[in-house]
Amino acid sequence: MVDIGPSQMERPAFQNGLRQWRRIGAAVGLCLLQAACGTPQVAGITAPEDPQTRELITQTIELVASRYIDPISRDQILVNTLDGLSDIDADIRVGITPDDLVLQYDQRTIRTIPLPQDMYDPANPDSTQIWSEITLSGLASYRAYSPLLRNSPTLDVQSALVSGAIRNLDRYSRYEGPKQAATARNRRDGYIGIGVRLIGGTGYPVVKLVHPESPAAKAGLHPGDQVLSVNGQDMYGKASTFATALLHGEEGSSVTIEVNSAGTDAVTPMEIMRERVIDRTVFAEFRDNILIARVSSFNSATATALGDNILKAQLYKGGLQGVVLDLRGNRGGLLQQGVAVADLFLENGAIGNTFSRVTAARHIFKADANDLTNGAPLVVLIDGRTASSAELVAAALQDRNRAVLIGSTSFGKGSVQAINDLPNHGTLTFTWSRMTAPSGYTFDRIGIFPSICTQSEDGTNAVHPVADALSQREKIASMMVKWRNLEYQDEKSRRELRNVCPANSSGDLFDVKVALELLKNSPDYKNLAFIGQQEIADTFPTH
Repeated sequence: MVDIGPSQMERPAFQNGLRQWRRIGAAVGLCLLQAACGTPQVAGITAPEDPQTRELITQTIELVASRYIDPISRDQILVNTLDGLSDIDADIRVGITPDDLVLQYDQRTIRTIPLPQDMYDPANPDSTQIWSEITLSGLASYRAYSPLLRNSPTLDVQSALVSGAIRNLDRYSRYEGPKQAATARNRRDGYIGIGVRLIGGTGYPVVKLVHPESPAAKAGLHPGDQVLSVNGQDMYGKASTFATALLHGEEGSSVTIEVNSAGTDAVTPMEIMRERVIDRTVFAEFRDNILIARVSSFNSATATALGDNILKAQLYKGGLQGVVLDLRGNRGGLLQQGVAVADLFLENGAIGNTFSRVTAARHIFKADANDLTNGAPLVVLIDGRTASSAELVAAALQDRNRAVLIGSTSFGKGSVQAINDLPNHGTLTFTWSRMTAPSGYTFDRIGIFPSICTQSEDGTNAVHPVADALSQREKIASMMVKWRNLEYQDEKSRRELRNVCPANSSGDLFDVKVALELLKNSPDYKNLAFIGQQEIADTFPTH
């Protein structure tokens, strides 16, 4: 259904309607402040909401209404938003009729608010404000009756409202408050500091972790060292968060610390330059000319780090003879980084698509001209916790006959979430598109199917699963055809297909042994890498 805004002839009535809603909101606020709206027993009513909360509500309603992957009406979002207040006070109930918003408290109706009729015009910002005005009026009414709501901090009220707005969306939609959002941003994009994690206690903060190649690592800090002072300020008895905040700052600036190295009595002064520190996500080793690279997630540095390890491996005597890309337990992360990781192993052609009702969320991802590994045999390890952009990597490399997948059926999260910054410095995350593999299927709720299933193996002999896969090559090819042609709503077939190689999350070394066994034998590798080639030959360039 498409909302149609008012015509030019109807616009004066529309604007009068908006002014009417603003007068209602102001009147409600004044009435509540004076405790003169038929509820004289309620005292201490707070003032109408601050501008930040008003802007927060407006932005939340519009984002969900216009960008969530499935259409949802603004009046339903309005009900959900106010109903989120029941997380603070369970006596709050919100209902709706075709004409009115019904506010209930303690099992009785306390107010009805008329709903706007055909008043939404996406080209007019005033029409957007109508829904936030109604929400704020409802919030003010509930505050008149609910001591719990009146005594709640603003951030808690904001959290309840935004969480309510998205509570009936899919399970990947979420709200993060300012602190949680800052932590998530640091994981994705890094932070400016020296690269340590501290733990606090009754004494001095102690270094728990030093990020590799960080300013702290270069300065000689180690786990177990005590931080005695930061910029001359004594850290004794200070919380780790307090010390960490002092270590953060502007990029290129310096911080002076005094350190008591673990196991000594010496106090060492250090001046360390702050840099952007990004969590390590690539953990690599080189064994018998095979690069084994575990990628734990995708942040802004993942593709570069993996590429560096590939180039470094090529410098060893004998060169790079194969790659094991371990995506087990990888829950995803930045989609563009997943695309960039797949691109490291592909020459031209498709990596995947995203589709959505939102134009900005539709993308076609294609590989550049060069395969950084020069075509070295590639095995990808997946399991029941491999999800999202990690699944796109596995699907692209499998569809392009570039890799053999080993492990178990993956998680099945083929959706993409938009992360939106909010006025209170929190973030609103919701699904706005779904991913498809190069062959055109979406792996959302079905996952990726491995050519070599190790889920049922006892882990004693790596030769057996390779031999079994080779002997069942036609069966595996048939299974991939069914996988790629599954109807999205066919739940019965979905369960049956996933049960062929049930999702498993063991994460043991056996899968690595199977991968190394396969890479020893080039004919076996090629036989399994090119399963299903005919089914997708027309979806991307083969030259």
